[in-house]
Amino acid sequence: MMSARRGFDQYSGSSHYRLHGQQVLVYQVVVVVVVEVVVVVVVVVVVVVVVVVVVVVVVVEVVVVVVVVVVVVVVVVD
Repeated sequence: MMSARRGFDQYSGSSHYRLHGQQVLVYQVVVVVVVEVVVVVVVVVVVVVVVVVVVVVVVVEVVVVVVVVVVVVVVVVD
């Protein structure tokens, strides 16, 4: 009877460890997924910021060129 009890305890302990291992694996998967999502969000934000900066720079250059052309035309016409 004692050996059966010991065997049951060992089995339940083994089952507990297996369950604990699966929980650790689930936590690792969750951590990896969260890290990947954070990395993707950061990359998307950086790309959006770079695109906005490039658009602003291009608009400013176009405005400067238009102002210079208008000033040159006004000066030459006068």
